[in-house]
Amino acid sequence: MQEESINPYESPQSAVSDEVTSTASLIFFTTSTLKFVVMSICTFGIYELYWFYKNWVQVKARDGTSISPFWRAFFAPFWAYSYFKHVKASANENDVPESLNIRLLATMYFIALALSQSPDPYWLVGLLSFVFIIPVNSVAVDCNRKLQANFENNDSFSWWNWVAVVFGGVLVVLSVVSAFFPQDLQI
Repeated sequence: MQEESINPYESPQSAVSDEVTSTASLIFFTTSTLKFVVMSICTFGIYELYWFYKNWVQVKARDGTSISPFWRAFFAPFWAYSYFKHVKASANENDVPESLNIRLLATMYFIALALSQSPDPYWLVGLLSFVFIIPVNSVAVDCNRKLQANFENNDSFSWWNWVAVVFGGVLVVLSVVSAFFPQDLQI
């Protein structure tokens, strides 16, 4: 009987798997158009910043760059063109058909957000800034589908999403109504 010698000071050894996890092949954070529209409106555009943040995290992980996803999302109107360029390049690399005019989309996104600082009721245009992100998100979905056969898009609403929809939806309705009624109206 041969005794196996164990060195208690040796670092542990484990097998390394070369398998790629299912999310590693996803190159973009995407969501369904319905969810994107509802969440963007009910959060007054905060969901758009979250969408940009999640996508910049993906870009940083994929490209190994030293960007700050938080600040890129925080300053999304200035970085939208750069991100849209990533989506367009990825679509071209993966033979995904696209007809994005990223310069126009980024410019219109910037203008819509700038108009959100306008007086009543013109600030409501800012609520529609998501319109200029939807085509980019759609191409990103197509890229993910091309790269992963069993890709499932983020189209379900989580518990937190429903909280945002209910409370944010009430605030949006109240804000829209108050934008069209004079402030000095006495009831």
